[in-house]
Amino acid sequence: MPASENLPLERRLKNRYPVELNVRYRTLMSGPSPVGFGRTLNVSSGGLLIASEQQLVHAGSRLQVRLEWPLLLHGTTPLQLIALCRVIRCQPTAFAVQLERYQFRTRKPGLPRIP
Repeated sequence: MPASENLPLERRLKNRYPVELNVRYRTLMSGPSPVGFGRTLNVSSGGLLIASEQQLVHAGSRLQVRLEWPLLLHGTTPLQLIALCRVIRCQPTAFAVQLERYQFRTRKPGLPRIP
């Protein structure tokens, strides 16, 4: 049997990279929504896998996520990636989201980091 037949079939269209970034997320619904915290386990241009011990989301939920970006704008200004996304899979300690829209924004230098 050729070695290629032993490899699992990769169904993802975009490459995923093992990047750990702090994440803050909240569900998009009317009224106040709880805020959750976590860390990315992997990142692609189409989605994120987020580890979180909080069970605030379920498959189909729409979220706003804020990631602390590791690079500084002009070497001085902190950045964050803000994305609107949909939860596509939930596990006991992690969930996967598909990105719908995202943009980079500056973050005030004095703000505390996400725990």
